[in-house]
Amino acid sequence: MKKLHFVSLLALASPSLFGALIVNSAIPITHTLTVQPIIVSTSDNSETATYLGTAAQQTEILGHIDTIWAQAGIDVEFLLTTTYSNDFAFDDRPNDHSNGSGNPRPTSDINDIFSTIGNPPLNSNPSVLNMLFVDIVPGFEFTSENTANGLAYIDFNGVTQFAGDNLLSFSLGREVIASVIAHEIGHNLGLEHLVEAENLLQEGGSPNQGERISSDQIDTIFTDDAGLDGFDLLVAIPEPTSSVLLVLSFVGFTFQRRR
Repeated sequence: MKKLHFVSLLALASPSLFGALIVNSAIPITHTLTVQPIIVSTSDNSETATYLGTAAQQTEILGHIDTIWAQAGIDVEFLLTTTYSNDFAFDDRPNDHSNGSGNPRPTSDINDIFSTIGNPPLNSNPSVLNMLFVDIVPGFEFTSENTANGLAYIDFNGVTQFAGDNLLSFSLGREVIASVIAHEIGHNLGLEHLVEAENLLQEGGSPNQGERISSDQIDTIFTDDAGLDGFDLLVAIPEPTSSVLLVLSFVGFTFQRRR
């Protein structure tokens, strides 16, 4: 049975409530994780979920995600976005899950979304993580444009994500978006919530939030379970062969002679 976990980080009040990313030192990159971002709109395309802002804002957010996952030797690559027009996936309309309604969107909606969405827009490559940007994440009411939250399968492909417009407008807000996305990716790769100061998978709302990934968590990520699991989303980066290294050495020698 697929397991689910969700997280919400709020940036209300002052950006000074949040500091720079808190991470361990990067280690050599050995694997790549490829993400297919899918931006969901209403069926009539009158409303569209927020993605990651301008090109500059996207570059900053994706750079933060890379910084976080470099702790585990993983390079995260986002493909070009694709789109999906569907009222149910967007916010479960006509049901009302507005802020303060007291009626959170059913968590089980994520199963219905991924069982009916089809391919495309889902990426046909089983090693590509499909990440849907929606307006209301299953398990939540609408949580305002000052928040970022998500719901992801644990050790399995699939995540629904919300990024509030207001967070895109300041640097520390963009760090919040990156942290939440990186957190959800952690679930997809097999990590569960835990109580550990400054850890990426710390429960949402903790006063000791950070983005550290422990050695035990890295071991969990790189454990290949039987059948489909999060490890299957990782693609090993091949090491250069001796013949390639020889060619590179020769090229370097040639360049030296041309000085």
